[in-house]
Amino acid sequence: MGANLGSNEQIFRQLGEIGFQAFIFAAVSIIFSVLAVVIFVKIMDLNNLLLGADPDTEAEIEEQSADNTMTILIFSSVVLGILAGYFLLNGGEANFLDSITNYSLAVLLFGVGIDIGASREIIEDLRLMGWKLIVIPILIAVGSILGAVIIGLIFNFSAGESAAVGAGFGYYSLSSVLIKEIAGGTLGVIALLSNIIREIFTLLFTPFIVRIFGRYGPISSGGATSMDTTLPIITRYTGTEYAALSVFSGLVLTLLVPFLVPLILG
Repeated sequence: MGANLGSNEQIFRQLGEIGFQAFIFAAVSIIFSVLAVVIFVKIMDLNNLLLGADPDTEAEIEEQSADNTMTILIFSSVVLGILAGYFLLNGGEANFLDSITNYSLAVLLFGVGIDIGASREIIEDLRLMGWKLIVIPILIAVGSILGAVIIGLIFNFSAGESAAVGAGFGYYSLSSVLIKEIAGGTLGVIALLSNIIREIFTLLFTPFIVRIFGRYGPISSGGATSMDTTLPIITRYTGTEYAALSVFSGLVLTLLVPFLVPLILG
């Protein structure tokens, strides 16, 4: 993705504008996601509901590092790819880069399938939680897409293009590739940056989100990343009793991405 961006002079020249749009997309998607869940929690009086933490989930959280190494690595890879594309490529390697992207996409989808298949304990956790909590990832998805559509209209994007960006739910590696393949490089870069910003925002501001919106706030903000990269910081400030919900919410949103994005753009 980075090399494709760097080798495309037209997109590279618009990087400042694209970055600003991506930031606004991320901010509004987060706000609408958090508000959708907070309103639902207040109406259903779920604020005092404590979830039973699964021992395996707690152990997994303790093993995870909170130094955000993967986030830094992926962001650095994008930057290095942009520089390599700008200084080393002349734009004629598009077919080669597209082939790499397509194969990488297949590997990503395979990994998603493994994650879903390996999460058998989530079903039992959900049975104990009840239907009300299953609604939460759906509300996060609706809020994220609705917020993206509203801000996209201001930026003169179509409703479908905007909804596809919001439907990344923080899963930048997959959603950006899907969007690039279907709708082109510019929208793919916006989706990539927007969803990276969503993850970084959650990592940096979870303490403030909990203070202002409550314990469901950072789960909503993290979106698909609440099952992995943002899970340690979320459980640190919400308590491990919310771990199962965080993992399940991220799992549902991760599963939705490869279906929703092509459906919306199709």
